Amino acid sequence: MDDIKKIIDEALKLVVPAEEERIKARKAEDELKKRLDDVLKDYPGLEYRFLGSYARDTWLKGNLEIDVFILFPEETSLEDLERIGIEIGKSVVDRYEFRFASHPYVHGTVLDVEVDIVPCYKLKSAERIKSAVDRTPFHHDWLKDRIKGKENDVRLLKKFLKCAGIYGAEYKIRGFSGYLCELLIIFYGSFLNLIRNAIEWTRNTVIDVLNNRVYRKKGYGFFVVDPVDPKRNVAANLSIDNLARFVERCRRFLEDPSISFFIEREVRAPDEEYIRNEIEFRRTGLYLIRFRRPKDVVEDNLYPQLEKATRRIEEFLKSHDFMPIRSHYFADADRCYIVIETCVRELSRIRRHMGPPFEDGINVKKFLSKDRRYGHFIENGRYWTLVERKFTRPDEAIEWVIKNEWKSLGKNVGESLRDYYEILKGVEVLKIDDEEFRKNLVEFLCLLDM
Repeated sequence: MDDIKKIIDEALKLVVPAEEERIKARKAEDELKKRLDDVLKDYPGLEYRFLGSYARDTWLKGNLEIDVFILFPEETSLEDLERIGIEIGKSVVDRYEFRFASHPYVHGTVLDVEVDIVPCYKLKSAERIKSAVDRTPFHHDWLKDRIKGKENDVRLLKKFLKCAGIYGAEYKIRGFSGYLCELLIIFYGSFLNLIRNAIEWTRNTVIDVLNNRVYRKKGYGFFVVDPVDPKRNVAANLSIDNLARFVERCRRFLEDPSISFFIEREVRAPDEEYIRNEIEFRRTGLYLIRFRRPKDVVEDNLYPQLEKATRRIEEFLKSHDFMPIRSHYFADADRCYIVIETCVRELSRIRRHMGPPFEDGINVKKFLSKDRRYGHFIENGRYWTLVERKFTRPDEAIEWVIKNEWKSLGKNVGESLRDYYEILKGVEVLKIDDEEFRKNLVEFLCLLDM
């Protein structure tokens, strides 16, 4: 117990913003308020609110970002909300770029502090929301008083998750959102109490924050009830694998507590010769599909499509006896990658084809009447024959899916694959001389721990 408390005290130094960062934040906030007050004079009926982790003082050291929501009257059209919201955002930040949540918003900087300017509707009830961002003011109002005194516990949890690569609800990560972190700390009271209880979580665990109860219910999946909208699962984007990673991480921390759980490790991929030897040693089929990243597609739309395409290709390989071991997908600024490993690199030209049992006279007659290259045989009272395979190598099957079923691989991803792709096999994947790609590859090959 004393060891864990010492480690948590040490971890707090890594997660709590220093006074210098707080001073920088306050200056940016004051400047942003001046600019907003000036700009909103030309937009009667609009108001702004500071929300998110900065407003609740739960942001991580070194991860300062100020969220400002511009609240529009409910009768405002979505087109006007987007257009005016962008106009206001552009006018109050020093540098900007457009990002997308439920609708476009402005991300920029003020006095070198990152800022999001997000338009939303001012609503009387969360039941009337028109888009996901409209919930944010209600979330803030529910959290702001309940989180007081627990801010550093939230920071510890965020850092604990971030160091495991499972912080963030975006589809690329499918981890824990900041809102989910704050709800869990409020429910369990502290970071340490959460860790102790999380080791008992299952895929059927339901956490009802508002009614202060935990139970299990099959078919729900891991469910954290939103106190603002009880029908909504705050953990809906959390993947089952990342839930498992968190539970495992909690168990390991309690068994062998260490400050390393709060330090992001610098992952270095093994050298090329090591990876080459591993690929050759495995004698599996390793296939990398590389294609252009679709233009103007935000990551939360891109990654579900990559998942869909990967799953379809893997299922096709499985149905043709290539025995996929594992598949994965990722993207960088210019390219998308789908990587698949199979047990089988090449199959025989022929395979067994099952016919009816001998008692089924009608279907036996149909089976025997077909013009085939090979005759039939009977085994265990059932008719069989031999047929030619359509594909003998996994890359042949992959190419067929891309060329003939690209429409089933996600709209943008499918179109990009239709226009251009290349398949690298085995050690050919090492032609890609990129450190981030290499890290993804060796993690896929299980040469790095999770």
